[in-house]
Amino acid sequence: MPTEMLSLIYDEGQHKRFRAGGLAHEWRERYPMLFDNQDLKIALYRPSYHFFEWLTAIILYESMGWLSLVEQYEFKSHRTKQAKLTALVSHGGMSQDMLKLILKHEDYGNTQCPDLLVFAPDYSQWFFCEAKGPRDSFSENQLKFFKELETTSDSQLRVVRFKHNPQKS
Repeated sequence: MPTEMLSLIYDEGQHKRFRAGGLAHEWRERYPMLFDNQDLKIALYRPSYHFFEWLTAIILYESMGWLSLVEQYEFKSHRTKQAKLTALVSHGGMSQDMLKLILKHEDYGNTQCPDLLVFAPDYSQWFFCEAKGPRDSFSENQLKFFKELETTSDSQLRVVRFKHNPQKS
């Protein structure tokens, strides 16, 4: 079962700026080590999504110094992310079995990998992280797939939950 790592209050003003596109552009410029042009394109295409994932990557980078692959890293069309997955394996941080499961997991329906694959800059350590907004929950397929990921990696998937600021509601 995923382990809660953090529970945070977010700024709805930031959320609105992200949905409008401006903040996504700012974050792409400020954090090129986390987000590439393909990430920006995805965020702008579906602006109501991705805010919590991006914010989680930034928080983990700022607090731990660790990098993240944000969403859709299992897809071959994301060449930069695929190269970083390969680096995780070649530097000994990730097993071949784990990489195979990330790349091929159709037994779990259309479930994608966890929102973030977080890793040390030297690729020696990593973990999965799921970002959940105030109205988000886990699907049954997600729970099954994430349990398989935990078993294969021998590491618990971590969750960052975001809540509305009660003072501003």
